[in-house]
Amino acid sequence: MAVVFVIFVSVGLAAAWYDFRPAQAEILAARGRLEQANKTSAFATPEARAKTRAQVAQANAELASARRRIGGSFALSLWRFLPGLGRQRAGLITLVDDSRRGSAAALVLLDRVQSLAEQGQLHDGVLPLDGLQQLGAEAGRAGTVFRALRHPSAGLWGSLGRARDRLNDVTASTAKSLTTASQALATTRGFLGGDGERRYLVAMENNAEMRDGGAVLSYGEIRFGDGRFQLDAHGSVTDIKLAAAASTPVPPGTQEVFGSISPTTLWQSVNATPDFAWSGQAMMDMYRQATGQTVDGVIAIDVPGLADLLRVVGPLRIPGVDQQVTAANAPQFLLHDLYEGLPPHSDQGLRKERLADVTTEVIRRLATGTHDMVGTGTALAAAAAGRHLQLWSSHSDEERAIVETGLGGGPAAVDADRTFHVAVENRTGTKLDYYVKPSVRQDVELRNDGTAVVRTTVTVDNQAPAGAPPSYALGPDEFTKEPGDYLAWLLVWGPAGAMQPASTPESGLLVSEGVATVGPGKTRALTVETTIPGAVRGGRLTLRLVPQARLDPMPLEVHLSAPGWDIVGAADWRGSWDQVRRLSWQVRR
Repeated sequence: MAVVFVIFVSVGLAAAWYDFRPAQAEILAARGRLEQANKTSAFATPEARAKTRAQVAQANAELASARRRIGGSFALSLWRFLPGLGRQRAGLITLVDDSRRGSAAALVLLDRVQSLAEQGQLHDGVLPLDGLQQLGAEAGRAGTVFRALRHPSAGLWGSLGRARDRLNDVTASTAKSLTTASQALATTRGFLGGDGERRYLVAMENNAEMRDGGAVLSYGEIRFGDGRFQLDAHGSVTDIKLAAAASTPVPPGTQEVFGSISPTTLWQSVNATPDFAWSGQAMMDMYRQATGQTVDGVIAIDVPGLADLLRVVGPLRIPGVDQQVTAANAPQFLLHDLYEGLPPHSDQGLRKERLADVTTEVIRRLATGTHDMVGTGTALAAAAAGRHLQLWSSHSDEERAIVETGLGGGPAAVDADRTFHVAVENRTGTKLDYYVKPSVRQDVELRNDGTAVVRTTVTVDNQAPAGAPPSYALGPDEFTKEPGDYLAWLLVWGPAGAMQPASTPESGLLVSEGVATVGPGKTRALTVETTIPGAVRGGRLTLRLVPQARLDPMPLEVHLSAPGWDIVGAADWRGSWDQVRRLSWQVRR
């Protein structure tokens, strides 16, 4: 009798596997389509949105087919009566049904996005504030749907358990993104002048001379009101110099690390700290002291952020410039070509105006003609994700929302006890950061007691040409000896509550620093060790990594070693540090 039972089970399993394989192929195909659709670029243009909708619709059809196969399989239905297998069948059905609900919610949102895009375009500088509010509400509803799709993987075997975990990760991140978008859009009416006129300082950051972001070398003033916007003034920060420090209180840690470079007196130093909540306040105070004008907030944008917007408005013609400025050539044109042939200590007035000129023309283009509002929002979101666009508001309720949604604030705004941030800053006035390519490697050791030891190695690769003649871009200046010498200020921020030798509390984290001269064609490295007690929570080890907004994102490698622990999934991660990266491993003893 036992032999007959074994044969019966074996045949049943084989038949079930035969029925499941086509369904599995459809599920995998659908997953691939949905992951492709879950990218910012999928919403950039009407054509991209149409393509994305077609992908999601096809995925939905594939999931429906897989569900029919599974539900109609006699062999799989027998699993209900076998120990352990009933849980697998139920888990498989739930997985497919959750995926279908997610894809259906995505279709509804895509249709609503397209409808609002057609009805609420940005036309002659008129902002579709009501449409943005509606879109925020739709995103919030979709986020609620995705939050409800999370189910435990406990008891599911092998690839089925991994698939459930992966879907849980995707639905959680999607729900968070949609909720964040909903919160951000909810603040737009006030910030964009829907409830009364607003004026903002536009800080234009130059990525050829890095602080935590690009050094502020140009400025503008933008006004929102009556549903419209316009740029009222722009120029070089040399036009708004301060004779004395602004009144902004400087936190003790910020003063200790950055006080020597006068962050409340020099525009070039105001954003050396990664805490834009402080930098924004300081910029407003500095602008008021220099001009007598009070603004409602600050909008900081750098050259990669401008390139994102150039993809929306198209190529520009700037007076006095022979070539068109495009999304593709703007970084090289603004951060390299304009320096070519300039001698050391030359008059930079004309060159500095060019960044302001391009920014002004981008804003003018957005204020005239007709533009896809969703595409414009997508470009702004892409810039904000890499910290190439940051906001600060003097209105406390808006500022809280800005910080919560990652559109501003500092790196410690979320999960400060798990957050790292790395910056390589230029300790000179040269424009060498166009050539400087830092990279970061983290070696994470998880010890038996749940303590994580993280060794962060920052390598600075100076690709400036060796043997070049002195120039404004390459130096030397009063801080360096030879053309191309880069005086690198390497700063590593570790989590709050961690132990990090020779560190200072700053921006809600702990920062360790080092300064090194890196000659042209040379590399230098700095390693900082951070100890995080009780790093495992709820069976997971999590690190949150906030990037520096450089012209080229830093390559990032993270390697986890956990002797005595089982790691679920890949132990290593490698990729571009172009946005906040949240790495999480399920670990168990």
